[in-house]
Amino acid sequence: MGRSRSGSRGKSPRRSRSRSEKKKSRSPSRKGSRKDSRSPSRDARKSKPDDYGVDTMKITDDDAAFVLGKGGKTKEKIARVSEAEIELFERDLILEFRGSKLQRRRAKKYAEGVMAQRTGPVNITADYDDGDLTMLQVPQEAVGFVTGRAGNFLRSIEEQWRTLMFFCEVGGSRNKD
Repeated sequence: MGRSRSGSRGKSPRRSRSRSEKKKSRSPSRKGSRKDSRSPSRDARKSKPDDYGVDTMKITDDDAAFVLGKGGKTKEKIARVSEAEIELFERDLILEFRGSKLQRRRAKKYAEGVMAQRTGPVNITADYDDGDLTMLQVPQEAVGFVTGRAGNFLRSIEEQWRTLMFFCEVGGSRNKD
């Protein structure tokens, strides 16, 4: 019975602290207001741009499922890339976009692109690019490699680079190398 309690738990006596020892706090001091402890970026996200607004788009049941994606991931990806807030009202089949005019336009464009790829290649016209488009020609024999098994390689690039990627037709014609 000569064992100390700390010895029975496998702790070294050197590691124990007395209550009188001053602990270093890992959290910032709670003196002052809680608002001061918030990061400026968090507050900046809550401020709305001058041209903040709401746009809606009526969609089909199949499109709603495709835009939502597994676990809501596709909808979140469109929102992240466009920097808009997106809400899907499944009962009414309405997609709602909130943000600046540019954010709403991009979110709508990206949602339309995602819905279009459900039935085939996305068609890109000259007015589609508003500074957010980079196009790469992928030879037909490399499409499988770029896509990856079940689209996993393409999705991993999207996640890593915070972008949206899909195969498309330019100006209504399919370019095959």
